[in-house]
Amino acid sequence: MAAMDVDPIPALEAQKKAHPDLAVKVDELQQFFSQKLYHQLTQALFVYLASPPLVAPSAAAELADLFDNFIKPLEHKLDKVKFVQLLSIITKSQPADKALELIMAFEASAAKLRESNYMFQALKAEKQIGAGQLDAAKELLDTLSKEIADAYEVDALIQSQLHKTNALLWKALGRPQDFFKSSILYLSYTPLTSIPVEERPHLAFEIGVSALIAPEEFEFGELIQQELLESLQGSEHEWLKDLLQAFSEGQFSLYDTACSSHKAKIDATPELKSNLDTVLRPKMAALALLELAFRKPKKQRRLTFAEIVEHCRVGAKEMEFLVMKAMCGKLIRGQIDEVEQLVIITWCKPRILDMTRIDLMRERMDAWAGQSDLLLKHLEEMTPELLVA
Repeated sequence: MAAMDVDPIPALEAQKKAHPDLAVKVDELQQFFSQKLYHQLTQALFVYLASPPLVAPSAAAELADLFDNFIKPLEHKLDKVKFVQLLSIITKSQPADKALELIMAFEASAAKLRESNYMFQALKAEKQIGAGQLDAAKELLDTLSKEIADAYEVDALIQSQLHKTNALLWKALGRPQDFFKSSILYLSYTPLTSIPVEERPHLAFEIGVSALIAPEEFEFGELIQQELLESLQGSEHEWLKDLLQAFSEGQFSLYDTACSSHKAKIDATPELKSNLDTVLRPKMAALALLELAFRKPKKQRRLTFAEIVEHCRVGAKEMEFLVMKAMCGKLIRGQIDEVEQLVIITWCKPRILDMTRIDLMRERMDAWAGQSDLLLKHLEEMTPELLVA
Protein backbone atom coordinates (compact mmCIF):
# COMPACT_ATOMS: atom_id res chain seq x y z
CA MET A 1 0.00 0.00 0.00
CA ALA A 2 1.43 3.37 -0.93
CA ALA A 3 1.89 6.02 1.74
CA MET A 4 -0.82 8.31 0.34
CA ASP A 5 -3.29 5.38 0.46
CA VAL A 6 -2.69 4.80 4.16
CA ASP A 7 -5.66 5.57 6.33
CA PRO A 8 -4.13 6.49 9.71
CA ILE A 9 -7.48 7.06 11.38
CA PRO A 10 -8.10 3.51 12.72
CA ALA A 11 -4.57 3.11 14.10
CA LEU A 12 -4.44 6.57 15.61
CA GLU A 13 -7.96 6.39 17.00
CA ALA A 14 -6.98 3.13 18.70
CA GLN A 15 -4.05 4.97 20.30
CA LYS A 16 -6.35 7.77 21.50
CA LYS A 17 -8.72 5.27 23.02
CA ALA A 18 -5.92 3.37 24.74
CA HIS A 19 -4.17 6.53 25.99
CA PRO A 20 -6.55 9.50 26.35
CA ASP A 21 -3.83 11.53 28.04
CA LEU A 22 -1.77 11.31 24.82
CA ALA A 23 -4.58 12.60 22.57
CA VAL A 24 -2.74 15.86 21.77
CA LYS A 25 0.31 13.96 20.58
CA VAL A 26 -1.82 11.61 18.49
CA ASP A 27 -3.60 14.57 16.87
CA GLU A 28 -0.19 16.00 16.04
CA LEU A 29 0.79 12.76 14.29
CA GLN A 30 -2.41 12.85 12.25
CA GLN A 31 -1.87 16.51 11.33
CA PHE A 32 1.68 15.97 10.09
CA PHE A 33 0.59 12.91 8.14
CA SER A 34 -2.30 14.77 6.48
CA GLN A 35 0.00 17.64 5.49
CA LYS A 36 2.67 15.20 4.25
CA LEU A 37 5.24 16.73 6.60
CA TYR A 38 7.17 13.51 6.94
CA HIS A 39 10.23 14.97 8.66
CA GLN A 40 8.05 16.52 11.36
CA LEU A 41 6.03 13.31 11.52
CA THR A 42 9.18 11.32 12.19
CA GLN A 43 10.24 13.61 15.02
CA ALA A 44 6.74 13.48 16.49
CA LEU A 45 6.83 9.68 16.33
CA PHE A 46 10.07 9.58 18.33
CA VAL A 47 8.47 11.78 20.97
CA TYR A 48 5.28 9.75 21.04
CA LEU A 49 7.06 6.40 21.26
CA ALA A 50 9.06 7.70 24.23
CA SER A 51 5.84 8.24 26.21
CA PRO A 52 5.80 6.16 29.45
CA PRO A 53 2.86 3.90 28.45
CA LEU A 54 4.68 2.87 25.26
CA VAL A 55 8.11 2.13 26.74
CA ALA A 56 6.72 -0.44 29.19
CA PRO A 57 7.43 -4.11 28.29
CA SER A 58 3.68 -4.73 28.31
CA ALA A 59 3.28 -2.43 25.29
CA ALA A 60 5.00 -4.87 22.89
CA ALA A 61 1.81 -6.03 21.16
CA GLU A 62 0.44 -2.51 20.94
CA LEU A 63 3.65 -1.22 19.37
CA ALA A 64 3.59 -4.04 16.83
CA ASP A 65 0.04 -3.06 15.82
CA LEU A 66 0.97 0.61 15.53
CA PHE A 67 3.94 -0.32 13.38
CA ASP A 68 1.97 -2.62 11.07
CA ASN A 69 -0.97 -0.26 10.62
CA PHE A 70 0.71 3.13 10.54
CA ILE A 71 4.52 3.26 10.46
CA LYS A 72 5.32 0.37 8.12
CA PRO A 73 3.27 1.71 5.15
CA LEU A 74 5.23 4.97 5.44
CA GLU A 75 8.61 3.27 4.99
CA HIS A 76 9.40 4.85 1.62
CA LYS A 77 8.35 8.32 2.78
CA LEU A 78 10.58 8.42 5.83
CA ASP A 79 14.32 8.97 6.12
CA LYS A 80 15.97 5.53 5.91
CA VAL A 81 18.20 5.99 8.95
CA LYS A 82 15.27 7.30 11.00
CA PHE A 83 13.17 4.36 9.87
CA VAL A 84 15.79 1.93 11.19
CA GLN A 85 15.75 3.85 14.47
CA LEU A 86 11.98 3.44 14.59
CA LEU A 87 12.44 -0.27 13.94
CA SER A 88 14.81 -0.40 16.89
CA ILE A 89 12.27 1.27 19.18
CA ILE A 90 9.36 -0.89 18.03
CA THR A 91 11.29 -4.17 18.47
CA LYS A 92 12.96 -3.27 21.77
CA SER A 93 10.28 -4.96 23.86
CA GLN A 94 9.67 -7.84 21.41
CA PRO A 95 11.17 -11.31 21.95
CA ALA A 96 14.51 -11.33 20.16
CA ASP A 97 13.64 -14.09 17.68
CA LYS A 98 10.37 -12.38 16.75
CA ALA A 99 12.13 -9.01 16.49
CA LEU A 100 14.77 -10.49 14.21
CA GLU A 101 12.09 -11.93 11.95
CA LEU A 102 10.28 -8.58 11.84
CA ILE A 103 13.30 -6.45 10.89
CA MET A 104 14.68 -8.80 8.23
CA ALA A 105 11.89 -7.74 5.87
CA PHE A 106 13.58 -4.33 5.63
CA GLU A 107 17.21 -5.39 5.12
CA ALA A 108 17.21 -4.90 1.34
CA SER A 109 15.62 -1.47 1.62
CA ALA A 110 18.10 -0.33 4.30
CA ALA A 111 21.03 -1.53 2.18
CA LYS A 112 20.31 1.12 -0.46
CA LEU A 113 21.99 3.82 1.67
CA ARG A 114 25.35 3.42 3.43
CA GLU A 115 24.27 4.99 6.72
CA SER A 116 20.97 3.11 7.00
CA ASN A 117 22.75 -0.12 6.09
CA TYR A 118 25.26 0.40 8.91
CA MET A 119 22.44 1.12 11.35
CA PHE A 120 20.46 -1.89 10.18
CA GLN A 121 23.40 -4.29 10.43
CA ALA A 122 24.09 -3.13 13.99
CA LEU A 123 20.40 -3.62 14.84
CA LYS A 124 20.43 -7.06 13.23
CA ALA A 125 23.48 -8.04 15.30
CA GLU A 126 21.74 -6.77 18.45
CA LYS A 127 18.75 -9.03 17.80
CA GLN A 128 21.04 -11.97 16.97
CA ILE A 129 22.73 -11.50 20.35
CA GLY A 130 19.35 -11.47 22.07
CA ALA A 131 18.38 -14.64 20.22
CA GLY A 132 21.59 -16.38 21.31
CA GLN A 133 23.14 -16.39 17.83
CA LEU A 134 26.47 -15.15 19.19
CA ASP A 135 28.75 -16.57 16.49
CA ALA A 136 26.67 -15.00 13.73
CA ALA A 137 26.53 -11.70 15.61
CA LYS A 138 30.29 -11.64 16.17
CA GLU A 139 30.99 -12.35 12.50
CA LEU A 140 28.59 -9.59 11.46
CA LEU A 141 30.03 -7.07 13.94
CA ASP A 142 33.63 -7.87 12.96
CA THR A 143 32.76 -7.13 9.34
CA LEU A 144 30.75 -4.04 10.20
CA SER A 145 33.44 -2.65 12.50
CA LYS A 146 36.03 -2.94 9.75
CA GLU A 147 33.73 -1.30 7.19
CA ILE A 148 33.00 1.63 9.50
CA ALA A 149 36.66 2.00 10.48
CA ASP A 150 37.62 2.22 6.78
CA ALA A 151 34.72 4.53 5.87
CA TYR A 152 34.84 8.31 5.59
CA GLU A 153 32.90 10.60 7.94
CA VAL A 154 30.63 8.12 9.65
CA ASP A 155 27.98 9.84 11.78
CA ALA A 156 28.32 9.68 15.57
CA LEU A 157 24.88 8.07 15.80
CA ILE A 158 26.11 5.08 13.82
CA GLN A 159 29.34 4.85 15.83
CA SER A 160 27.26 4.92 18.99
CA GLN A 161 25.04 2.07 17.81
CA LEU A 162 28.04 0.00 16.71
CA HIS A 163 29.87 0.26 20.03
CA LYS A 164 26.69 -0.29 22.02
CA THR A 165 26.05 -3.52 20.11
CA ASN A 166 29.68 -4.59 20.48
CA ALA A 167 29.34 -4.06 24.23
CA LEU A 168 26.23 -6.28 24.26
CA LEU A 169 28.19 -9.01 22.47
CA TRP A 170 31.14 -8.89 24.89
CA LYS A 171 28.75 -8.95 27.83
CA ALA A 172 27.04 -12.05 26.43
CA LEU A 173 30.43 -13.70 25.85
CA GLY A 174 31.63 -12.87 29.38
CA ARG A 175 34.56 -10.67 28.30
CA PRO A 176 34.60 -7.74 30.77
CA GLN A 177 37.74 -6.11 29.32
CA ASP A 178 36.22 -5.83 25.85
CA PHE A 179 32.83 -4.88 27.30
CA PHE A 180 34.43 -1.99 29.18
CA LYS A 181 36.35 -0.69 26.17
CA SER A 182 33.31 -0.87 23.88
CA SER A 183 31.18 0.83 26.55
CA ILE A 184 33.63 3.72 26.91
CA LEU A 185 33.62 4.15 23.14
CA TYR A 186 29.83 4.05 23.18
CA LEU A 187 29.73 6.82 25.79
CA SER A 188 32.19 8.93 23.80
CA TYR A 189 29.81 8.96 20.82
CA THR A 190 26.56 9.17 22.80
CA PRO A 191 25.06 12.27 24.44
CA LEU A 192 23.91 11.40 27.94
CA THR A 193 20.50 12.84 27.13
CA SER A 194 19.92 10.11 24.54
CA ILE A 195 20.27 7.38 27.19
CA PRO A 196 16.94 6.87 29.00
CA VAL A 197 17.14 8.20 32.56
CA GLU A 198 15.85 4.96 34.03
CA GLU A 199 18.58 2.95 32.28
CA ARG A 200 21.54 5.09 33.34
CA PRO A 201 22.22 3.76 36.88
CA HIS A 202 22.24 0.12 35.78
CA LEU A 203 24.43 0.89 32.76
CA ALA A 204 26.88 2.82 34.94
CA PHE A 205 26.91 -0.09 37.39
CA GLU A 206 27.63 -2.66 34.67
CA ILE A 207 30.45 -0.58 33.20
CA GLY A 208 31.95 0.06 36.63
CA VAL A 209 31.88 -3.62 37.60
CA SER A 210 33.44 -4.64 34.28
CA ALA A 211 36.31 -2.20 34.87
CA LEU A 212 36.91 -3.66 38.32
CA ILE A 213 36.92 -7.34 37.32
CA ALA A 214 38.88 -6.97 34.05
CA PRO A 215 42.43 -8.05 35.08
CA GLU A 216 44.23 -5.80 32.58
CA GLU A 217 42.04 -2.70 32.90
CA PHE A 218 43.57 0.24 34.78
CA GLU A 219 41.89 3.28 33.15
CA PHE A 220 39.78 4.29 36.14
CA GLY A 221 40.51 8.00 35.82
CA GLU A 222 38.69 8.16 32.49
CA LEU A 223 35.76 6.18 33.89
CA ILE A 224 35.39 8.34 37.00
CA GLN A 225 35.10 11.46 34.83
CA GLN A 226 32.23 10.03 32.77
CA GLU A 227 29.05 12.03 33.26
CA LEU A 228 27.11 8.76 33.32
CA LEU A 229 28.65 7.91 36.71
CA GLU A 230 26.66 10.74 38.29
CA SER A 231 23.52 8.66 37.73
CA LEU A 232 24.71 6.31 40.50
CA GLN A 233 24.03 9.07 43.01
CA GLY A 234 20.87 8.27 44.92
CA SER A 235 20.46 4.87 43.23
CA GLU A 236 20.80 1.38 44.72
CA HIS A 237 24.25 1.20 43.13
CA GLU A 238 25.60 4.43 44.67
CA TRP A 239 28.07 2.47 46.82
CA LEU A 240 30.06 1.43 43.74
CA LYS A 241 31.41 4.98 43.35
CA ASP A 242 33.47 4.56 46.53
CA LEU A 243 35.13 1.43 45.17
CA LEU A 244 35.82 3.03 41.79
CA GLN A 245 37.27 6.12 43.49
CA ALA A 246 39.68 3.95 45.46
CA PHE A 247 40.98 2.35 42.26
CA SER A 248 41.16 5.70 40.49
CA GLU A 249 43.33 7.18 43.24
CA GLY A 250 45.33 4.01 43.92
CA GLN A 251 44.73 4.40 47.66
CA PHE A 252 44.49 1.28 49.83
CA SER A 253 42.91 3.26 52.65
CA LEU A 254 39.97 4.13 50.41
CA TYR A 255 39.81 0.54 49.16
CA ASP A 256 39.67 -0.87 52.70
CA THR A 257 36.99 1.61 53.72
CA ALA A 258 34.87 0.81 50.65
CA CYS A 259 35.20 -2.97 51.14
CA SER A 260 34.31 -2.66 54.82
CA SER A 261 31.42 -0.21 54.38
CA HIS A 262 29.85 -2.04 51.44
CA LYS A 263 30.67 -5.67 52.25
CA ALA A 264 27.04 -6.78 51.98
CA LYS A 265 26.64 -5.09 48.57
CA ILE A 266 29.89 -6.61 47.30
CA ASP A 267 28.89 -10.08 48.53
CA ALA A 268 25.55 -9.65 46.73
CA THR A 269 27.37 -8.93 43.46
CA PRO A 270 28.70 -12.32 42.24
CA GLU A 271 31.16 -10.80 39.76
CA LEU A 272 32.87 -8.79 42.51
CA LYS A 273 32.70 -11.40 45.26
CA SER A 274 34.28 -14.13 43.10
CA ASN A 275 37.08 -11.83 41.93
CA LEU A 276 37.80 -9.97 45.17
CA ASP A 277 41.02 -11.79 46.04
CA THR A 278 42.08 -12.99 42.58
CA VAL A 279 41.59 -9.75 40.60
CA LEU A 280 40.57 -6.72 42.64
CA ARG A 281 43.19 -6.84 45.37
CA PRO A 282 46.17 -7.58 43.05
CA LYS A 283 44.97 -4.80 40.73
CA MET A 284 44.65 -2.44 43.68
CA ALA A 285 48.26 -3.26 44.62
CA ALA A 286 49.43 -2.48 41.07
CA LEU A 287 47.59 0.85 41.06
CA ALA A 288 49.02 1.68 44.48
CA LEU A 289 52.51 1.06 43.06
CA LEU A 290 51.75 3.31 40.09
CA GLU A 291 50.47 6.06 42.39
CA LEU A 292 53.52 5.73 44.66
CA ALA A 293 55.84 6.15 41.68
CA PHE A 294 53.78 8.99 40.19
CA ARG A 295 53.99 11.01 43.39
CA LYS A 296 57.77 10.84 43.42
CA PRO A 297 59.71 13.57 41.56
CA LYS A 298 60.85 12.21 38.21
CA LYS A 299 64.53 12.03 39.20
CA GLN A 300 63.79 10.49 42.58
CA ARG A 301 61.79 7.46 41.51
CA ARG A 302 63.98 4.97 43.36
CA LEU A 303 61.67 2.84 45.45
CA THR A 304 63.02 0.53 48.12
CA PHE A 305 61.68 -2.99 48.39
CA ALA A 306 60.51 -2.23 51.93
CA GLU A 307 58.67 0.90 50.77
CA ILE A 308 56.80 -1.04 48.09
CA VAL A 309 55.92 -3.87 50.48
CA GLU A 310 54.46 -1.42 53.00
CA HIS A 311 52.64 0.84 50.56
CA CYS A 312 51.24 -1.88 48.28
CA ARG A 313 50.47 -4.32 51.11
CA VAL A 314 52.18 -7.33 49.60
CA GLY A 315 54.57 -9.84 51.09
CA ALA A 316 58.29 -9.64 50.42
CA LYS A 317 58.04 -12.68 48.14
CA GLU A 318 55.16 -11.18 46.13
CA MET A 319 56.80 -7.74 45.77
CA GLU A 320 58.98 -8.56 42.75
CA PHE A 321 56.10 -10.34 41.02
CA LEU A 322 53.98 -7.22 41.53
CA VAL A 323 56.66 -5.00 39.99
CA MET A 324 57.19 -7.31 37.03
CA LYS A 325 53.44 -7.56 36.47
CA ALA A 326 53.18 -3.76 36.53
CA MET A 327 55.96 -3.58 33.95
CA CYS A 328 54.30 -6.20 31.75
CA GLY A 329 51.03 -4.31 32.04
CA LYS A 330 52.85 -1.16 30.85
CA LEU A 331 52.06 0.72 34.04
CA ILE A 332 55.70 1.47 34.69
CA ARG A 333 59.12 1.02 33.11
CA GLY A 334 62.37 0.57 34.94
CA GLN A 335 64.65 -2.02 36.45
CA ILE A 336 65.00 -4.04 39.63
CA ASP A 337 68.28 -3.76 41.53
CA GLU A 338 68.52 -6.88 43.65
CA VAL A 339 71.80 -5.82 45.26
CA GLU A 340 70.61 -2.42 46.47
CA GLN A 341 67.05 -3.67 47.05
CA LEU A 342 65.69 -0.92 44.81
CA VAL A 343 63.20 -0.53 41.96
CA ILE A 344 64.39 2.27 39.68
CA ILE A 345 61.44 3.63 37.71
CA THR A 346 62.11 5.54 34.50
CA TRP A 347 58.52 6.02 33.28
CA CYS A 348 54.98 5.95 34.68
CA LYS A 349 51.76 5.45 32.76
CA PRO A 350 50.14 8.90 32.36
CA ARG A 351 47.32 9.52 34.82
CA ILE A 352 44.09 11.43 34.40
CA LEU A 353 44.76 14.68 36.27
CA ASP A 354 42.11 15.25 38.91
CA MET A 355 42.36 18.24 41.28
CA THR A 356 44.64 16.36 43.70
CA ARG A 357 47.15 15.48 41.00
CA ILE A 358 46.93 18.98 39.51
CA ASP A 359 47.89 20.37 42.94
CA LEU A 360 50.81 17.94 43.02
CA MET A 361 51.95 19.11 39.57
CA ARG A 362 51.63 22.74 40.69
CA GLU A 363 53.84 22.05 43.73
CA ARG A 364 56.46 20.48 41.48
CA MET A 365 56.40 23.42 39.09
CA ASP A 366 56.72 25.85 42.02
CA ALA A 367 59.70 23.86 43.28
CA TRP A 368 61.23 23.87 39.80
CA ALA A 369 60.72 27.65 39.52
CA GLY A 370 62.38 28.13 42.91
CA GLN A 371 65.37 26.01 41.90
CA SER A 372 65.65 27.98 38.64
CA ASP A 373 65.73 31.27 40.58
CA LEU A 374 68.47 29.94 42.85
CA LEU A 375 70.50 28.81 39.85
CA LEU A 376 70.10 32.19 38.17
CA LYS A 377 71.22 34.03 41.32
CA HIS A 378 74.20 31.72 41.63
CA LEU A 379 75.23 32.42 38.04
CA GLU A 380 74.80 36.14 38.57
CA GLU A 381 77.13 36.03 41.56
CA MET A 382 79.78 33.99 39.72
CA THR A 383 79.85 35.94 36.42
CA PRO A 384 78.47 39.46 36.95
CA GLU A 385 80.44 41.01 34.16
CA LEU A 386 79.29 38.43 31.61
CA LEU A 387 75.64 38.77 32.52
CA VAL A 388 75.79 42.58 32.48
CA ALA A 389 77.41 42.50 29.08
